[in-house]
Amino acid sequence: MKTLFLGALAARVAPRILAKMAEKDKIEPTIQADLNDQQKMIPALAEAEIVVCHIWREDFPQAPRLKLMQTATAGIDWIEIPALPSGVTVCNVFGHEPAIAEYIMGTMLALTLRLFQTVEDFRGGSWGGHQPAGGSPHGEIFGRTIGIVGYGRIGRDVAKRAASFGCKVIAANRSPIADKGDAAEIYPLAELDQMLPHCDVVVVAAGLAPETRNLLDARRIGLMKPTALVINIGRAPIINEDALFDALSNNRLGGAALDVWWQHFQPDQPNRRPSRHPFQELRNVLMTPHCSGFTDGTSDRRWGDLAANLDRFVRGETLHNIVLHT
Repeated sequence: MKTLFLGALAARVAPRILAKMAEKDKIEPTIQADLNDQQKMIPALAEAEIVVCHIWREDFPQAPRLKLMQTATAGIDWIEIPALPSGVTVCNVFGHEPAIAEYIMGTMLALTLRLFQTVEDFRGGSWGGHQPAGGSPHGEIFGRTIGIVGYGRIGRDVAKRAASFGCKVIAANRSPIADKGDAAEIYPLAELDQMLPHCDVVVVAAGLAPETRNLLDARRIGLMKPTALVINIGRAPIINEDALFDALSNNRLGGAALDVWWQHFQPDQPNRRPSRHPFQELRNVLMTPHCSGFTDGTSDRRWGDLAANLDRFVRGETLHNIVLHT
């Protein structure tokens, strides 16, 4: 069964995936990292029944035999679905939930404790965080209300951890949820306006869709407490870029941890700034380069699950993590 590992990411992890496959002897793998080498892509895609990738563009050569597109990521933002041939099953892969949930709890604690500011100030000679020196107390997350926008796999893992810290968890979700898990209350996304004023921390864990783009605009940010924290590990365009910077720079929000951005890294622009605004100048912002889920544990889980799905396809079994059929 002809299998193409297409693109730099798929090419890099192909050996690990193949090593985990039980049915690897039944596939014929081809690895191509360069998405711009059309001459090599034409014969590879002409025969491929399986493609492992995270990017698909309309200018790619035809893939008439393609039956399974297995993405190497959870998001399918870079897959141009209309460009796929008919009869293709698209599956994604997860495994990043524990890592991202830990990132969320870590940044939540760091912001609440003013950890990085205190360390920086103390290194500079200030005892401002010390009570006898007249310092102001930092916060704690015990008893705080954590609002999660997007109550899927990541949201549930966050709820479990936040509840163990003594937080009250509420959430908003696009679709109805029968099992609330560790959340005390689930709001329909249409009632987000009612949820936001209660939140001490707003965690954005939703996917990007027409109904979530610009979801947290200036009006909704204005509904939040001026001390509220915002943590975004979903997609940057869910939050209005201008409104968020304005609120943070004018102390209308307590702080933010941002792992997703409006402008992305490009190989030919390695030092590209992630926003048109200077978030890096704000002391109440923690900035990371979309790395919250990038751990050794995520890699082990993700490539193991991906290999298992390829095995299922080879054996004619039911696939996991089906996103859509074309």
